[in-house]
Parts: sequence; structure tokens; C-alpha cells
Amino acid sequence: MQINYQLNEKDFVEAYGVHRNRTPFKKWSMRFLIAFVGFMAVLVVVGALTDHSQRAAMNLLPLMGLIAFWISFLWVLPRWNMRRQFRKQPGAQGPRTVTLDADGAHWRWDGGSGDIAWKNYIRWIEGKNQILFYTSPVCFNILPIEGLPSQQISDIRELLEQNIQVVK
Repeated sequence: MQINYQLNEKDFVEAYGVHRNRTPFKKWSMRFLIAFVGFMAVLVVVGALTDHSQRAAMNLLPLMGLIAFWISFLWVLPRWNMRRQFRKQPGAQGPRTVTLDADGAHWRWDGGSGDIAWKNYIRWIEGKNQILFYTSPVCFNILPIEGLPSQQISDIRELLEQNIQVVK
């Protein structure tokens, strides 16, 4: 089966999110951390509101700085980095083709190609709009599936389930 596509910045950003949340532990630990920090922030703000002194208001400044840092570290920086990575990687831009057959995945793009046998993939993960093909714990190829017919997506899943270990 042959699929023609073109990657964009959105694909890179979303792929990073899928990669970051690739295991239930990583997904839920991040959510727990965010909920915990949010709960602590609410406690500090409530404490400052009940104590009407200037010192209580000054105690909020480090908290606001910490919240700004975490928002930047968890959301802004990764998105900025993935957009920058896409823009500085000529091989990721332009039309691409992947052919999936019994031997493996055959990737073609302007300026290069790669033929990877199924035995070299260690796992695959499906996100909302893409499938990631892993050749190492952190190295993956992105296949956008947004806009593909549902039957073709089902055929891709079936082929991957037959040839690559599934990680849930």
C-alpha cells in the first residue's frame, strides 16, 4: 500500500505529544503533576485572599513566577522546539511517500529515501492524527493519517499489528 503525504509543523508538534504520552505512566504522571501544582497554587491564593496583608500578596509573586516557568517548560518550549526543528530540517518538508508491504516500510522524500525492514521497528503508536513508527526508543517516523479513508487506516493498523509489537 502506498501513501502520499506532506508533513507540516502541526504534525511535528502533535507527534511530540504522542511520543511524550506514549505510556500510561508518563501520560498520567504528567496529569497528576499538573493537578498537584494547580491544587497547591489554589491553596496559596486562597491563603493570600484570607490574609489581607501586603506580605501575603508578596508571597504570591514566587508562585506566579513558578507557574509561568512550568507553563513555558511544559507547553511553550516543546511546541517552539518542534516548530523550529521542522523549519530547519529540509528533509521533513515537501512531498513524501511511504510504501508498506510484506518486507517493511519504504520511505521516499525529496532528497532521500529509506527502506526499513519490519524487524528493525521496535514499536508503533497511533495518535489522534498520526502513526509513529519507532526504530529506537526515541527515534520515529511520522505518518499523518488525518484525511485518510477509514478503511485504509484499518489496513495500516492490521499490517502493523502483524509485523510490529504493539505498545498500549
